[in-house]
Amino acid sequence: MDAEMGIARYRLQFKRPFGTAHGVRDGTDAVFIRLKWQGATGYGEATLPPYLERTAEEIERELRRPGIQVLVSTWLKSFPGPFSDPDPGLSPPARAALVMAVHDVLARSRGCSVAELLGVAGTGKKTPAMATIGLGTLEEIPAKLADLPMAQVLKVKLGGAEDAAILRAVMALDARPLFLDANQGWPSVDQAMRVLEATDVQRIVGIEQPFHKDRMAWSKELAERVGVAVYADERMQNAADVERYAGEYGGVNIKLVKCGGTDRAMEMIDRAQRHDLRIMLGCMSESSLGCSAMAQLRSMADLVDLDGPWLLGNDPFQGLAMGEDGLWIDGPEGQGVALALPIEFDPNGA
Repeated sequence: MDAEMGIARYRLQFKRPFGTAHGVRDGTDAVFIRLKWQGATGYGEATLPPYLERTAEEIERELRRPGIQVLVSTWLKSFPGPFSDPDPGLSPPARAALVMAVHDVLARSRGCSVAELLGVAGTGKKTPAMATIGLGTLEEIPAKLADLPMAQVLKVKLGGAEDAAILRAVMALDARPLFLDANQGWPSVDQAMRVLEATDVQRIVGIEQPFHKDRMAWSKELAERVGVAVYADERMQNAADVERYAGEYGGVNIKLVKCGGTDRAMEMIDRAQRHDLRIMLGCMSESSLGCSAMAQLRSMADLVDLDGPWLLGNDPFQGLAMGEDGLWIDGPEGQGVALALPIEFDPNGA
C-alpha cells in the first residue's frame, strides 16, 4: 500500500515580536506534511526563518515534484536502511519535513516512539532544557521572562547596542544559568569581552556563534579568554562541516531544517562525539511537532534548545512540555504530539 501525502502551508505567529541580531519578526512561515500509511498518520514540518532563504512556496514545489511519493514509499520500505536521496536532491528543510513524517508514521504503525524506532531511547538521563528571551529593549525583559517556562537554563539573544545592560537586567531578575547567543552579531573579540566583563561570567554555560561564521579564530580566542565553550550554529550545517571545523569550537547546535532531517542530525551527533564537542539540539522556532521530533534525540545531547512552542500563539500541535526537571513528551507513540488546531492538507498529487 502506497502512502498518502498531504501538504499545507501555515504561518506560525509569535506571542511577542521575536528579536535576534538578524532583525525582529512576528512569526515564521512553515510547511506541514501529513502522511497516511498502513492505518497510521504521521506529520512533518519545515519551518523557514528568513536566514534559510527559502520560501514556503519553494518548499511546497519541492514536495510536489514528480517522484516524491515514490521516494517516500521507498524510504518506508527500506527502513532501517539509509534513506536514499533524489537527484537533484531536496533542500534541507524539505528533506527534514519528509524524514520527520516518515519516522513518525513508521513509529506509530509499530506502536513505539521515534526514539525507540531509531534505537536512541533515553536511559533516565535528564538533558537540561533551555528557554529563550529574544533580543529587545530593557523595558520588555520582565514581561518576556514571565512568558517563559521554568527551564533549567535561560538562553539570551544578544548582538545589539545594549547587550551588557540587558545581561545585567536579566541576571538581576532571574537566577538561572545563562547561555548567550549573539547570532554572529558581535563585531570583535574585544567587544565581546566588554559585554562579558560587565556581567557574572561564572553563570554563563555557553556562547553561540558570537561572530560571523568565517571568524572562527575569534571564537576560539574568546573561548580561551573566558573559559566558556563556544558553540557553532551557522558555521556547522552538516556532518562534513562538523568534521571540517571541529577544532575551532567547543560545541555545535544541530537543527533539523538546517541539516536535512533526523537521520542527518544523528550523523552530526556521531561526528561531534568523535571530536569531543558538546552537543545542543536546537530549533528554528518550530511548533511542538518539529521540536518533539528533535527531542527524540535528547538522550544523545548535552543541552536542548527546543522552546519554539512557548514563543508561539498558534501552535497547531500539542503534547510537548517543559519544567524544572527537563523536557518531556506526553504521547508514547511516534513523535508524541497530536494535531490540536485544524490544518487543511491538500493532496500531493505527485
